[in-house]
Amino acid sequence: MGVTTATHEFKSSIPAPRMYKAIIQDSPTVFPNFMPQYKSEIVQGDGGVGSILQTCFADEGNQVKVVKHRVEAKDPASFYSKYTLIEGGALSDNVESVVNEVKIDAAGDGCVVKAINHYHTKGEADKVLIETIGQQTLGVYKAVHDYLLANPTVCAA
Repeated sequence: MGVTTATHEFKSSIPAPRMYKAIIQDSPTVFPNFMPQYKSEIVQGDGGVGSILQTCFADEGNQVKVVKHRVEAKDPASFYSKYTLIEGGALSDNVESVVNEVKIDAAGDGCVVKAINHYHTKGEADKVLIETIGQQTLGVYKAVHDYLLANPTVCAA
């Protein structure tokens, strides 16, 4: 078994606290505003560490996908979150688990959102799949950024 780590960064003019709130804390209510096919709910726990979250969304072919994540860490003070994909998504015969970390750092008046994904594989990592997932993640961060710019009161408090 090997581990392949991929890091992707997105620079935003949105302040770190607001971006964290939109991406991590309020994503179940924020994301459907620009991704109507997105639905996320807590299926076990209270949303904190150890909780299981289920997310449903439609892919590019409008096929409904369901993924489940276990929250491993959540630190609003440092704008950090860590969760493990436990069902669906990139999991396959070759990918046993994916540990995702999101770290948002202040940068001037804005922030830098870092997605650090650790793919635990049984064999060689599929680098094309990893890059595709990274680009999709950056696309979501860009959509959050654009939505917050267009809606200055959302996640502002």
